[in-house]
Amino acid sequence: MSKILVLLESPAKVAKIQHFLSEGFPENEYVVMASGGHINKIADKGVALLGIDLETMTPTFVNEKTKKENISNIKKAGKTADLIVLASDPDREGEAIAWHLANLFENMNKEIKRITFDEITKNAVIKSFENMQEIDQDLVNAQTTRQMLDKIIGYLVSKSLQKSTGLMSAGRVQTPALYILAERAKEINAFVPTPYHKISVQDDSQKLSMPLFKDKNNSNFNDEKTYWITDEIAQNILNELTEDYKCIDYKANAFETRSFSPYSTANMLVDGFSKLKLSTSQITVAAQKLYEAGLVTYIRTDSNRYSADFINDAKTYIANRWDEKLYADPIVKKDNNAQDAHESIRPTDLKNTPDVIETQLSDAVQKRLYTMIWWNTIKSLMHGPSGFNHSWVFDNSGYKFKQTYQEVLNPGYQALKTNTKHDEDIELDDESDEVIKTELDQVPMLVKEKDFVIKIDKSLIKDETTETKPPRMYNPGTLIKELRSLGIGRPSTYNPILTKLKEREYVDFERSKPIEVTNKGFDAEKFLYANYNDFFNLGYTADMEAKLDLISEGKFNNVDWLKETYANLSTKVKEEIEKAKTGTEICPRCHEGTLVFIKTRFGRGRGCSNFTTTKCGYREYQQPDDTWKEYVEPTPEQREENAKKREEFLAKRKEYWDNRRKAKEEKAAKIKEEKTK
Repeated sequence: MSKILVLLESPAKVAKIQHFLSEGFPENEYVVMASGGHINKIADKGVALLGIDLETMTPTFVNEKTKKENISNIKKAGKTADLIVLASDPDREGEAIAWHLANLFENMNKEIKRITFDEITKNAVIKSFENMQEIDQDLVNAQTTRQMLDKIIGYLVSKSLQKSTGLMSAGRVQTPALYILAERAKEINAFVPTPYHKISVQDDSQKLSMPLFKDKNNSNFNDEKTYWITDEIAQNILNELTEDYKCIDYKANAFETRSFSPYSTANMLVDGFSKLKLSTSQITVAAQKLYEAGLVTYIRTDSNRYSADFINDAKTYIANRWDEKLYADPIVKKDNNAQDAHESIRPTDLKNTPDVIETQLSDAVQKRLYTMIWWNTIKSLMHGPSGFNHSWVFDNSGYKFKQTYQEVLNPGYQALKTNTKHDEDIELDDESDEVIKTELDQVPMLVKEKDFVIKIDKSLIKDETTETKPPRMYNPGTLIKELRSLGIGRPSTYNPILTKLKEREYVDFERSKPIEVTNKGFDAEKFLYANYNDFFNLGYTADMEAKLDLISEGKFNNVDWLKETYANLSTKVKEEIEKAKTGTEICPRCHEGTLVFIKTRFGRGRGCSNFTTTKCGYREYQQPDDTWKEYVEPTPEQREENAKKREEFLAKRKEYWDNRRKAKEEKAAKIKEEKTK
């Protein structure tokens, strides 16, 4: 009997994988352990605390302090193992974790293999053990390069940002995201609405609603490329119109609407935000839990495809439960930015319907997210509503009016009864707005032809005044969609981008609300793009992602690229830090030095530039309302009072967490007792 040590990332998977292996390979003894994610990081030492040998572009890794005991236990288990199997997640990050874990046993002369699986099911796990591989060094190099790039750009530029603005953080991917948000906010703030008229004919008796859309020269009204209907133009049109509307064109085009497509990480986050009104953090955590429970496939993917085996199973499921005619091949859209390493996100087994998992899951967010994923998968494999789009064009005194009608002959997935309690299965368009189903009572009373005339009383001409609207501000969902379309970031980075921007107080957003860029955000974006545009412009950032993809395929050498990036960036940072040594505002205390930004634990602060020479100790800090207030040393009495308040706060916090821990232990004991019964 061989003793095999299996190393995962998440502790939540251990029991399930242990069970699968014991059943699938009873001839071996398996010990399954979890690393808890990364076990090490690039050290903060050396030049600019980068922890990188700048001649060879080789990083120095150190073990995470919080993983000391975990690492010790893993090494101890490895000493007695005949084979060590690394089963971290199937992406670049997981490959790098596997490599670091393998390095723990470099002096033990152990056989080490790598496996991956996209879903935590018995078949997938057993199949992966039957097809063991070596660690993919190209994927490791790509992930290590990403870490070095993030540290070089983040550490160097953040230092420059702090010295020049008092703000603390710039990131390789979060900064372009901030730029996108700031530019849209500026566009909205600068927007000047244009008033215009909307003219239409509304005849309820004939069920007609015909907007005016072209003038006598066949130019479109109310279009930025042409012109808007002003008060004067509207009056002239109303004066010229008669009661006669001649149909000069009729078309009927077949259509089928397919609003559902296989879920990538980005699309899942977009729908989770729009349909479930959840934050990206809530969606990400819930999706990870569903993956670890074996209910859905791997949740970090940019793919929009399903496996052939799953499609065959889904086709049979749809035929048995509903009608084989409902099945339709999924829409697979080509995405040049996608790595396409894994399947789209889907249920591991369609028989695990939302009703079935209702009793398996206790977490409400996980239930709702699973329901959304299940229905999206089902509907992405079904025909949508189909029929004909009818369109009539009417001429009145040279002006063109249009009447449209969508005739639905087959409702497709819109006819399904879903019984969901919330909005997990609603249909959204490309703007994340809900699709409104065609109502039968809206059918116009028109013949399906042209060259006929209808009469409509002039009193039924409707003239509305309105104005142009500014572009929509991004919300977390639409920002992720924009980042993906630009090739910025990858599935594992979307949620951290939003989290970091909010933590740094560059943006703020509430659940289901648009993102708001703060004054700090505008200040950071202004400085970074005025001085480091070459390193953060959208094209350069997308090109970086493309190069990382090439490294993962073994097609690009990273060393020269890293050297060039560091050389160019470090030179620019030195220039900007030198400029930051002298401010523009005179110190209000000594009237000799200038106010420069200082590094502080108390938020954004400024101090006198003469501190090192005349010891002028003037300091001021930015207040919540963005004003600046001088720092005054507290009196001994105030210090004592502050210390007392801190002790009270710490005591209350300890009591809170003690109660939380106690409640958790009691709940676990109750569950264990119920299982025993």
